[in-house]
Amino acid sequence: METNILFYKIQKGTVSTEDYVNWSHNLLEKDVSSPSLNILSSFSFDDNIFEVELYFKRALDELAIKEPTFEICARAYIVFLANRIIKANDHKEIFNLANMIFQVVAIELDNSDGLYAWFEISELIDRLDYDDKSFVLNEEDVISRIKNEAEILIRLNINIPYGANGGKT
Repeated sequence: METNILFYKIQKGTVSTEDYVNWSHNLLEKDVSSPSLNILSSFSFDDNIFEVELYFKRALDELAIKEPTFEICARAYIVFLANRIIKANDHKEIFNLANMIFQVVAIELDNSDGLYAWFEISELIDRLDYDDKSFVLNEEDVISRIKNEAEILIRLNINIPYGANGGKT
């Protein structure tokens, strides 16, 4: 798990012990190390989250990683979801992921310039759900549009430079 996505989950209050441990493994795989990061990586997913967070905070200090802004974290999370859309084959999962992107774009971002296509996608999904007889697109057309927009997000990598730590950790 990338640092900005982990911080998004922390800021949203949805972070888990598993997220912290996976983050530590991700950094170690990139040859980033510190004493507390090594300890953090040894925790199991069932360990006490408060103890895990203690080592997470120590690792941040040791690695001089600063908390990025919420905007940066939210944009990183959108790209993460876009990557999941590309890999997904189940229509329901794709629609759910597209809705998750729409929620972040519509509610959480201060500046959603360049992301207006996700408003249109949300409308397309709603029209499919409510069986609008005048609607000429089918489910496959909407899936294709969602995947195309996800590819654009990934290509443009809307993750503006990664916060104070300066790296894509």
